[in-house]
Amino acid sequence: MKRRTGVFWLIWGIALLPLAGAVLAYSLRLPVAEGRTNHGELLQPVPTLAQWGGEPSVHTGHWTLILKPVGSCEARCQQQLARLRSVHDALGRDATRVQVLLAETEPAQLGTGVWIVDPIGNLVLRYRPAQIGPELLEDLERLLKVSNLG
Repeated sequence: MKRRTGVFWLIWGIALLPLAGAVLAYSLRLPVAEGRTNHGELLQPVPTLAQWGGEPSVHTGHWTLILKPVGSCEARCQQQLARLRSVHDALGRDATRVQVLLAETEPAQLGTGVWIVDPIGNLVLRYRPAQIGPELLEDLERLLKVSNLG
């Protein structure tokens, strides 16, 4: 009888172990518990084309990566632009769905960084210049995979 009781508690322990792990991950706010898979800053609420001042003829019909430098585009900005174009090229056949733009002056509402604009003209994600590379590529590939737009 004692052996059956031990087996009973062993089965319960094995069954409750994943639940305890999930509670621990949730309470410690691990990234898995947050359900966050993107590396960039997801914009909530999403600014529409009219709200952020984009040009409809330029920012609609395809995904757009906008690099907004601090001031004029000097050597550092040119390196960031080259890295952004490398991300674009790494998309392979999906590269035709995405365009890369440098926005030195317009639109004024955009802060410094890299912005992803969806084919409707909404600002979706924002990245720091240091995130240009694998993080941006991963998020962009995921967006293009799940989207039929652009």
